Amino acid sequence: MAEISIMKNIPEKVIIPLKQHNGTVCEPLVSKGDIVKVGQKIGECTSDICAAVHSSICGEVISIEDFPTPSGTKVMSVILKPTEVAECVDFTPRDATKEEELISIIKDAGIVENYGTPTHLVLRPGDGFNIDIVLINATASEWIWGDYKSPRDYALQILESLKLLMKASNASNGAIVLRNDNSEFISAFDGLVFDGKRLNVAPLVGKRRASYYFKDQQSDIVILSQDRIYGQNILNLFTYNVTGRHVPFNCNPASVGVAICSVQSAKAFYDVVHNGKPYIETVVSVSGKVNNPQKILVKIGTPFKDVIEACGGYKGEPGKLIANGAITGVAQYVDEVPVTKTTFSITVQDKSEVLRDEPLPCVHCARCVDVCPVNLIPARLATLADQGRFDECNQMYVNNCIECGRCAASCPSKIPILQLIRYAKVAIKKAYEDVPPKESSNLKLGCSCGSV
Repeated sequence: MAEISIMKNIPEKVIIPLKQHNGTVCEPLVSKGDIVKVGQKIGECTSDICAAVHSSICGEVISIEDFPTPSGTKVMSVILKPTEVAECVDFTPRDATKEEELISIIKDAGIVENYGTPTHLVLRPGDGFNIDIVLINATASEWIWGDYKSPRDYALQILESLKLLMKASNASNGAIVLRNDNSEFISAFDGLVFDGKRLNVAPLVGKRRASYYFKDQQSDIVILSQDRIYGQNILNLFTYNVTGRHVPFNCNPASVGVAICSVQSAKAFYDVVHNGKPYIETVVSVSGKVNNPQKILVKIGTPFKDVIEACGGYKGEPGKLIANGAITGVAQYVDEVPVTKTTFSITVQDKSEVLRDEPLPCVHCARCVDVCPVNLIPARLATLADQGRFDECNQMYVNNCIECGRCAASCPSKIPILQLIRYAKVAIKKAYEDVPPKESSNLKLGCSCGSV
């Protein structure tokens, strides 16, 4: 199991955004000058599309103001200055037996998915949708932390979390999906006895999906393995790979009765039920040009610069700081942005690694088509987006893009395909209202000679 270090130093200030999810901003429960304790709720939900926010340190509220976040936007945030004496609220285990109680616990603890959706909405989506299967995506291990004597202890906690998630959503089946090349975690789950049943890791091969193994193993919980799928919007593809269910266009997995949770949210749910601890810390994978790259457990609200200092500081002069993946993440313009509930990695690049070349006209090599996992035509979508032809992007299923970034990485012309596709998706989502004007680049429709 990869070793997780713990950040012991408390930064000079902690910035806790009152919105760390897709939805509405929390109502602040504190004012300037207040002293808050570790685990104290400082942001209350103003709607159902929300998740509560808690203080990760004991400190004094020095301001409540708009502050930059890793998403690239400014959000109303509570700025805290640590106090010399650390006090903590009493963490009391939550004994809940009913579905509604568990959903309330999740919302009150502020648990959200790494893709931004509050976990209680994933499990109880509304709109007449009922969840019948819960999937824990464990194909990435960035969020695994805790005091475990062996990988089997970790496996038992995740299985307990899956049972709780199934109970909260009233789902009849659940599955944990591992990476098929991670022998350590496969061995941790394979042959494990849980609830009196022996569990065996089953690979997703051919046309066999989760439903086959529920029947084959005569169990409502199974452990599956598959290739890792990465990207910012993998939910629909992941749903099909595991269950065989096709998610309709412009819909999410809830429309076919599937809830997808991360190891991150499953662990947070386990902590609040068994220990009474709200969502106030997370693991961040720090890589690139730092002196000591590592996975480190940090308090939510810790500025990036303090996380990097805890990893030995910058190695040389930094050229770019990226949150959540070098290919698909968001470049930061300051290193004072805070770690949020949806931050799972920080990548530092030096100036030599930063691409500064101007994009060239598309040469129609089709490399982007070859690498696209969902069979789109990325270069065509990028050209249409660049020209503001969002209706045509929509007709070409731009929203099916999982934002894996393979198209941009393989483009010999260095065209920012992923950014242009995101631009189109945002424009479509806003129904073409308030879309900022954009200067046209040198992208051309048709061949490189300029003809259409």
